[in-house]
Amino acid sequence: MRRPAGGASVSPEIFRAAARHFASGVTVAAAMHDGVSHAITATAFCSLSLEPALVLVAVRTGGRLLPLVEGSHAFGISVLADHQRHVGEWAALRREPEQDLPLLASVTAVTGSPLVPDALAWFDCRLESTAVHGDHTLLIGRVLAASGDEHLEPLLYFRGEYRRIGGRAHMPSDEPDRR
Repeated sequence: MRRPAGGASVSPEIFRAAARHFASGVTVAAAMHDGVSHAITATAFCSLSLEPALVLVAVRTGGRLLPLVEGSHAFGISVLADHQRHVGEWAALRREPEQDLPLLASVTAVTGSPLVPDALAWFDCRLESTAVHGDHTLLIGRVLAASGDEHLEPLLYFRGEYRRIGGRAHMPSDEPDRR
């Protein structure tokens, strides 16, 4: 394996091409502050600690979500099920504020952060800390409430496409798959 000379980083194009080969679950990160809500699709999410219960999600620094998280000191993470491709695509779009979360008919748990109804799992978090790295900010959240549905399957993202376990998610993007 060749290493870049002088500690230089690989180009964004090469990095993006390589990163496409990491399959991940699809989450929606959302926050609400002073009556304004916003949601994004995030694949950079993981559980971080059991004691205390902590999760980590990376969000774009300078994006609309970060000020809402910092203002409310809370955020919600919804792990999408395989029938929710349309939600992942919707949250990935850059939208005007009036086109935001009310369209999802979101639900809340403890913090008031929006959560996607009928998600595979969700985590309602109080903001524990942040750290800026590159063009993203890492949010560490203390999980105050969580739930998962054992009967659903995950929506995955791999090589730039939404997938299901065992194949591609071929349902139309504007309508959920009704099994």
